[in-house]
Amino acid sequence: MRLKNKKALITGASKGIGKSVALGFAREGADIFITAQKDIDGLNETIEEAKNIGVNAIGGIYDASNFKDVERLMNSVGNSFGTIDILVNNAGIIKPTLFLDLQPEQFEKTLKVHLFGTYYHTWLAVKKFMIPKKYGKIINLAAPAAFKGYIGVVDYASAKGGIAAFTKNVAKELLSYNIQVNAVVPIAESRMTKDLNNFYSKQFGAEIGASLATLPTPDNLVGTFLFFASSESDYVTGQILTADGGWVE
Repeated sequence: MRLKNKKALITGASKGIGKSVALGFAREGADIFITAQKDIDGLNETIEEAKNIGVNAIGGIYDASNFKDVERLMNSVGNSFGTIDILVNNAGIIKPTLFLDLQPEQFEKTLKVHLFGTYYHTWLAVKKFMIPKKYGKIINLAAPAAFKGYIGVVDYASAKGGIAAFTKNVAKELLSYNIQVNAVVPIAESRMTKDLNNFYSKQFGAEIGASLATLPTPDNLVGTFLFFASSESDYVTGQILTADGGWVE
């Protein structure tokens, strides 16, 4: 029970990596507050599974790209749990698009959800909950495309590259508050990889697309997130850890 009595906020937890992390935290004793942008059925399913594990679980529909909505979220978390010990900035979107077809509106929307959303949640959680008690664990999500060029993900990769830089710089500024800020570069089956699978299949053929259809399940990533969320990482901050099973060179 590495997270017993801890309170965790995980964004984008109705499916995929977010859901696996939320339930993994619950199995280690954490009470969880989870969010989704639209998927109320998936959100409620995750909440019920966490409750069946035996922890307090609650959640709601919030837009990670909207600062006022994130403020509303933090007020809800405060009213429900009183505090946050762990924040996982997982909420994200992807719409694979070739650069020459990438419209400004899509570029802005992608950055708002990923990069701005990570900033909004972190800034508010740190000021409202973590600095007053001088304790916190923040886990952001980067992506391989932020470090190695891919096709069709310029907006997504730009946002994830920003998150990597955000992680290192915020970690440095929060050292004196005993708040650790780290990032995971995950590779696992998700709705995003399915969208990429379809895109690459159309662009380059089914064989290339199929390479994204044999990824590990998100449950394989839970241990990495538990490390960053637990006391085991009290002396680790500003790090970006790739958890991909060797999938990315």
